[in-house]
Amino acid sequence: MLAWVNDDVKVIVEILTNCIIEIGNVTHVSRGRYYCFYKGKPSTKSIFAAFLLTKAALEVRIRTAPITFKDPQRWTGNRIYKGWFFKQGQEREFKITSKDQITYAMELIKHSYDISG
Repeated sequence: MLAWVNDDVKVIVEILTNCIIEIGNVTHVSRGRYYCFYKGKPSTKSIFAAFLLTKAALEVRIRTAPITFKDPQRWTGNRIYKGWFFKQGQEREFKITSKDQITYAMELIKHSYDISG
């Protein structure tokens, strides 16, 4: 899965994966071209993040609760995806191209973890 991406993306994936695991009670599984993170046992209700790789960036999809979700840096913009990974909540995406972005990315991912089953 990582063979064709830039070295910077490989480093970002490794660091972010480790940060997500540190949240606790996280299961992660490769699903074809995607890498999915679940709160506890893998299911459609427990998935809270999915990695999609491009050559120069890591794209992260998260589940959000429209009432409580805050993205002051507007990484996710206004686009809401139609339930590709998440059957509940709103599905949003952001890109990471630098290690400096990991702290804010974890804030967004933590929101998704907190609202997942």
